[in-house]
Amino acid sequence: MADGAPADDGVRTGGSPVAGLRGTAVRSFGWAAVSLGGSRLLVFLTTLLLARLLAPADFGLVAAGLVIVTFLEIALDLGVGSSLVYEQETGITGRVHTAFLLNVLVAVTLAGAGVLATPLITRFFHTEGQEALIRVLFGYLVIRGAGQIQDAVLKRDLRFRERAWSELAGGAVRAGVSVALAAAGYGAWAIVWGLLVGELLATAVRWIQLGFRPRLRLDLPAARTLMRFGLAVTALRVLSTASNNADYLVVGRYLDVTALGYYLMSYRLPELVIANAYWVLSSVAFPLYARARGAGPEAFRSAVLRTLRLVTLFGFVAGVGLALLARDAVLVLLSPTWAPAITPMVLISLALGASAVEYASGDVFPAVGRPGLLVRLNVPLAVVKLAGFVLAAPYGIVAVAAVHLGFSVVYAVIRLAVANRVVGLRFREDLAAMAPAAWVVGGMLACALPVRLLTEPGLGALLLISAAAAAGGTAAVALGARSTVGELRDLVRAARSR
Repeated sequence: MADGAPADDGVRTGGSPVAGLRGTAVRSFGWAAVSLGGSRLLVFLTTLLLARLLAPADFGLVAAGLVIVTFLEIALDLGVGSSLVYEQETGITGRVHTAFLLNVLVAVTLAGAGVLATPLITRFFHTEGQEALIRVLFGYLVIRGAGQIQDAVLKRDLRFRERAWSELAGGAVRAGVSVALAAAGYGAWAIVWGLLVGELLATAVRWIQLGFRPRLRLDLPAARTLMRFGLAVTALRVLSTASNNADYLVVGRYLDVTALGYYLMSYRLPELVIANAYWVLSSVAFPLYARARGAGPEAFRSAVLRTLRLVTLFGFVAGVGLALLARDAVLVLLSPTWAPAITPMVLISLALGASAVEYASGDVFPAVGRPGLLVRLNVPLAVVKLAGFVLAAPYGIVAVAAVHLGFSVVYAVIRLAVANRVVGLRFREDLAAMAPAAWVVGGMLACALPVRLLTEPGLGALLLISAAAAAGGTAAVALGARSTVGELRDLVRAARSR
């Protein structure tokens, strides 16, 4: 859909394109949440089992390899999948086939480069002797490359209900394979094979859902236009991934794989509850914002503020809640073996909570065709963040997590200011949108923090802190966030209407 074109795509409700888009948004968010939430819940439950079957060093070893795989993965499609979403074409066109071929070629190239670079990677992370495991991990890039464009098409068409099946199937198989192999004594290899087999099944399901039959022809004019937008998105992803994973690189380099294992585990619960929810938001918000361009600037501003209000309501509350529960969650769900992960988990939970502000605004930039603006903003900030991690590393993983928290707060404020200029909003409007989240967080802290400070660690404390936080948050909603409850109710009604 061209910029400024009317949004006439069958999502109108009651004669209002905004209401129709709102209902589509809620349905899409719901199925995206089922998709990612269900698969990540399986991964998390698997992690709880693996934490009792494997050593921290096993997790650290796989994390070291996955950090490199993650960096390479962001360049898999050169951003052409995002271009397909941005352009809002329909059907499996020649541009889709061109994007697929580009994706496969890049995936094979990157996997080959990773295999060749494996000796350097193992020396960097001090894991010499584990080259075979790292090389096999790079097979993930080839599997992912064969299914990434199909995933982009499902997102473009807002077919999140169908997409949920591939995610859930892959998560279930990954869990079963990993636990079975870990119980059989395969160590870190259990995690690797679970990852590969799960992704292979998810890719196969996506092909079946689209009835995809590749035509291996490269349309050079189409490739150039896809990459013109896509390369800016890729640059943005490179910076974002470098910034978000720099702590893993630094911990693995300057400490050891055992410390990296503890640090990885401190991320697991916040990642499941908070980071994955943000990923759901991003996967749905970008195509929805792309469609909303034709609804007018006022509707677009309203959508951004509503997203900020709802995402911070979730993110702030979840971040503070997990920080309160971190001590008892680690000891009860994992085991006392993982106690060194407690304080980093507190700091990381708060950092991810603060990141709600940036996630609420981030998809605005590519949706209006200006991903380059965010690239220019992120370059110097990523350098500063990396320097902070390097300076903190000699003091341990708690210091690294503290840098993560401080940077998240500062970056959220800066990015919101830039997004305001793009959208045409003011800080007072942002603060009003975030007020419900502030009320709920205040109520939670007033009731749950004393319980956390006065109770002995264990299951009883976990239950008491949870109950106190829920009671305090509910009271705060009644006092200062009642209108948001009504808004949520309206969104649910919009989702049900056709």
